Amino acid sequence: MKFLRLNNIFFINLCFEIKNMNLIKKLGATNILLLCLCASIIAVSEYLFFSGDQLHGIFVGIWAPMLIGLMIFFKLIRIDR
Repeated sequence: MKFLRLNNIFFINLCFEIKNMNLIKKLGATNILLLCLCASIIAVSEYLFFSGDQLHGIFVGIWAPMLIGLMIFFKLIRIDR
């Protein structure tokens, strides 16, 4: 039950920050687009996996962590400069 309350509080705070556009300023438009892309990749991989095409679901599901890893890598390169 505590987890659900904490999750709801997090979601409310996230909606409040999006409403005030603080989240877009903090993350940047490119990072938000890539995170939305990762979320859609995860949704597609779950659909493929649970519809019976398990190998393709796993293959597509690997793309999301790779994109997040690339985001972190490029951010580290940008910080070093």
